[in-house]
Amino acid sequence: MNLAKIRAVSICLSISFGLLATPPAVMAQAPPGVHGDGVTDDTAALQAALDEAGKSGSDVTLGTGRYLIKGALTVPPGVSLRGTWESPHHGAWEHGTTFLLTGGRGQENGPAAITLQQSSSLLGVTMVWPEETADNIVPYPWAVHGYGMHNTVENVTLVNAYQGIKIGQPSSELHLIRNVFGCVLRRGIFIDSTTDIGRIENVHFNTHYWMRSGYPSIQLAKGDTGRYVTGFTEKNLEAFIFGRSDWEYVLNTFVWGAHIGYRFIKTPEGACNGQFMGIGADACAVGVLVDYLQGIGIQVTNGEFTAFVGEPNAGIVISPTAVGAAQFVNCNFWTTPGGAIQVHGNAQVTVNACHFAEGAKDGVIQADKGHLIVSSNSFAATGKAVTLKPGVRSAIVTSNLQPGGLVVDNKIGAFAQIALNEIAYKFPASLTAHYLVNIGASGDEEFLRDGWGGSEDVGSDPPSVQSRFHAARWTTGDATLRLPVKSGAAYTLTVWLLTRDKTPQQTVSVAGRKAPATIGKNEQITLQIPASATQGRDSIDVKISGQAWSPSKVIPGSGDARLLGARVFGVEMKSAGGPAQAKIVN
Repeated sequence: MNLAKIRAVSICLSISFGLLATPPAVMAQAPPGVHGDGVTDDTAALQAALDEAGKSGSDVTLGTGRYLIKGALTVPPGVSLRGTWESPHHGAWEHGTTFLLTGGRGQENGPAAITLQQSSSLLGVTMVWPEETADNIVPYPWAVHGYGMHNTVENVTLVNAYQGIKIGQPSSELHLIRNVFGCVLRRGIFIDSTTDIGRIENVHFNTHYWMRSGYPSIQLAKGDTGRYVTGFTEKNLEAFIFGRSDWEYVLNTFVWGAHIGYRFIKTPEGACNGQFMGIGADACAVGVLVDYLQGIGIQVTNGEFTAFVGEPNAGIVISPTAVGAAQFVNCNFWTTPGGAIQVHGNAQVTVNACHFAEGAKDGVIQADKGHLIVSSNSFAATGKAVTLKPGVRSAIVTSNLQPGGLVVDNKIGAFAQIALNEIAYKFPASLTAHYLVNIGASGDEEFLRDGWGGSEDVGSDPPSVQSRFHAARWTTGDATLRLPVKSGAAYTLTVWLLTRDKTPQQTVSVAGRKAPATIGKNEQITLQIPASATQGRDSIDVKISGQAWSPSKVIPGSGDARLLGARVFGVEMKSAGGPAQAKIVN
């Protein structure tokens, strides 16, 4: 055996594989007539290069430059239009391959800036609409429209697209959209007419891709660009829209500041089925809106949803028109004042192993129609966890956790099967003599009932509050505390709270006694509870009530649509003759 020859072959193979694994940087020569100077219209020259590539079976590769496209481009079958970027980026439009797109201004339904035909792709480019300004947003056609089999859009940054990527219409199969980041204004990604598996992976939409880009058009706006752009998307943006798609696979996608995060609709081609993993919608009016489904349905796993900007302030809404299976597993919901999940359609809805960080006045999960399974979930807030209204055909509610015991508002009687859920904790008698509950701190949930928001820190509260408390909660209108007592004992109740200027009156009440809070003041309110009020009881309810108000209506420039009342920091109960030192229970 010649070891020298073997060693030489091994070295050659290592070098060869090394070269294959590390492609050279793109140092492309511009096609004939293409300038890339941001001034000369490159539409015709680029289209000529694409057409030639379609005939010769090659690709069009563009180097660093700013390519002005006043018209629209069509990528022929089997051709890739390539730029320099191997990943999305933020605010680097001056580098790499950047398309400056001015065609179709004012024409929402005009030809897309770039049309992809079968087996064609758009790779590694930045797309900017230089004539779009934040304070006067004008419609444009889609940035990309793909149809046929195997359209690919990868490593593309959309700086300020009115409409992002449309797939289908006519037919589509096996599309791939991956590593697409940016700001989309009216629609992000729309899938339709897809009769075989499509894939969407690693997509992130946020208005800051435009607002922080430094691109000159954002600087032309007069006033607060964030207010203009985010104000527009909160009212208009539908980030991910699914019409007809058979077996759509969606992985690791996110949107911030949309009106609707994910929407499932019906087109003349039909509706969607598929699986959606690691999806997120933050600061939206509704995270997921299901208007229509294929009977096979959708499976949503590992989702995260907040919805507090505009109505309905709900994480998931199943519309009256929806029929089919909708399954939500291992999802997380917070700041959804309209309810984490609303079911209004005759669908089969399963909610399993999800966490709900906050409550909602009408119930965290609300249903007035359909078939519902709620199992193995955790509800961090007290109050109504599940509301079953007349019209719900059946409900199975089992193995759920909620401090103080699971609360189900059941209006369908025996059609609801409710079992094996957490029950209320029984406080030891030794606790009841003199104790303090830190509202917002871990463990306060045992004392809360309806009408409480999520836990917040006190970093922006007065120093006198910060020196004593480290957390707080807002009431959401009328709120209830359930406090343990010793039967037949008189108590002094003290509540530490704050109300904001120019908001409605809030009142603390217990055992028929009331004390109004001073509007716009941080204070402690004290009430006496007579022994007769605790006779034969092991707990007593304290109400903090008043008309709810919204920061979006009271604080100029606020987009916070939550309904709030008073901000509560602590509650103390001292029995007559009890010890001087309060026991801190959480």
